[in-house]
Amino acid sequence: METLVTRPAAVISKRAGAVRVTAVQMGIVSGILAVTAGALFEVRPPDAYGVCMACHGRDLVNWTINALAGTHLTVAPASLVFPVLTPIGVLLGALLGAATTGEFRWWTPESSVKAFVYGLLVMNFALLAGGCSIRLLLRTAAGEALGMIGFAGMVAGVILGAVWLRRRATR
Repeated sequence: METLVTRPAAVISKRAGAVRVTAVQMGIVSGILAVTAGALFEVRPPDAYGVCMACHGRDLVNWTINALAGTHLTVAPASLVFPVLTPIGVLLGALLGAATTGEFRWWTPESSVKAFVYGLLVMNFALLAGGCSIRLLLRTAAGEALGMIGFAGMVAGVILGAVWLRRRATR
């Protein structure tokens, strides 16, 4: 008679030869790759361009439309030769991380239209504020007034959103 041994779900099996990469190691590698790409492609991003999902996404879409349709939509100087692929890298990295840890699950929103409109609003407000949270923080650190106002607005929005979510969860 065989005995079936089950392990708790919290225990993650270690694969032989698996490589563990820490955030610090990934940051060092990313920094070296960014400097190397800047040197090879002569990329000189504008001040406080940072790792901006809103701006890099806009530049990726505009660069692609310019290349395919021959238009002249505005892109940042860093994206003139080749688009900044930050949004694709973050998406693929998150997908790879979730898939390798067993946390990847498909889900559909309650309302696709509502999710699309919310995403559209977030993207447009990020571009109106001058970029995403990282860029706003960089602009605030540089003492720029628009960065300070945008960062304060973002903090207020996070607090209000957390309060709203807490109230909604307790109902």
